[in-house]
Amino acid sequence: MTTPIIRGILPALISPMNQDGTALNLDSARRLVDHLLDRGVDGFFVCGGTGEGLLMNLDERRALLETVVEQNRGRGSVVVHIGALATPDAMTLARHAVALGVDAVAAVPPVYFRVDRKAIIEHYRLIAEAADGTPTHVYNIPSATGVEINADLMADLLQIPGVSGIKYSSYNLFDMQRIINLRGDLTVLSGFDEVCVGGLALGAHGAIGSTYNVMPSTFSALFRAAQSGNWEQARALQERANKVIEALLNVPIFAAIKLLLTQRGIDCGAPRRPQRPLTVAEVEILNGGIAAADLDGLEAESLSLLRQTAHA
Repeated sequence: MTTPIIRGILPALISPMNQDGTALNLDSARRLVDHLLDRGVDGFFVCGGTGEGLLMNLDERRALLETVVEQNRGRGSVVVHIGALATPDAMTLARHAVALGVDAVAAVPPVYFRVDRKAIIEHYRLIAEAADGTPTHVYNIPSATGVEINADLMADLLQIPGVSGIKYSSYNLFDMQRIINLRGDLTVLSGFDEVCVGGLALGAHGAIGSTYNVMPSTFSALFRAAQSGNWEQARALQERANKVIEALLNVPIFAAIKLLLTQRGIDCGAPRRPQRPLTVAEVEILNGGIAAADLDGLEAESLSLLRQTAHA
C-alpha cells in the first residue's frame, strides 16, 4: 500500500511565547495558524528547530500540538517533530501525535551522543513502531545534528515499515535527488528556504521553512508557479525572498521572526534561552534590512498572485 505524499508549503511553525520565553502563548499560536492558512500555506511543521521543540518539555510540546491540530481543523497537513535526545521520549510524543490524527511524525537522528549506523536505524525503527502506521519522516539537518542522512543511509531506513518521508535541510541537492529516486511514494520536503526553488526543480514535493512564517504568501506563490511550470516567476520570487532572508540572517533569526510577527499583530514574545531576544541595535538593523527588502510589498504582491491563480 502506498503512502499519500505530503505536498506544498509548510511553515516550520514559530512557537509563540511570553516576553521572557518561559511559557507558551497558545492564543497567539491559534492566531498564527489562521494567519498562515489565510495566506496560502498547505500545512505546518510543528515543534521543529524553528519551533524550539527541543527546548520545551514534553507537556509543552503536547499542548502546542493539540492547539495547532484543533485550530487547523483539517485545513492543512500537520507534520510534528517528535525528535528528542532520548528515544523513549520521542516514542511517547509519537504516540500522542498519532492519537491526534497528524499526517506524519518526524524526528532528527540521535544528537549529542554520537552513535553508530545500527543505533540510528534502531532509533527510527522504535519511533516508527510507536507511530503505529502514521507515516514517519526522517529529518536531515546535519548543520545542527552533525549526522548526515544521505541516500545510502536513507535506503536502509526505508526498509523500516512506516518510514516514508524526509525533511531535507542541506545544500546537497544532488543527494536530495538521489533520495527522491529511491521510492515513488516517498515524501521529500526541501528544508533550506533560500534554495526552495532549486529543491522543487529537482523533484521535491514541497518545502518546510522558518521564513515561511513571515513570507507565507511569497513561498506559496512560488510553489504554485513551480507546479504550473512558470519557473521564471518562481525564480523571481525566490530572488526577492532571499533579500528578506539576507536581512534576517544579519541578526539571531528566530528572535527576528518572532519580532516581525509581533510587529504585524501576532504577539510571539521572545525565544527560549539559551537563545536570546534582539538588542536595540539589532532591532534597528533588522528593521532597516526588512524595509530595504520590502517584505510587506512582496507579501502583498504574492497574495495578489495567489488570488489571481485561485480565480483563474
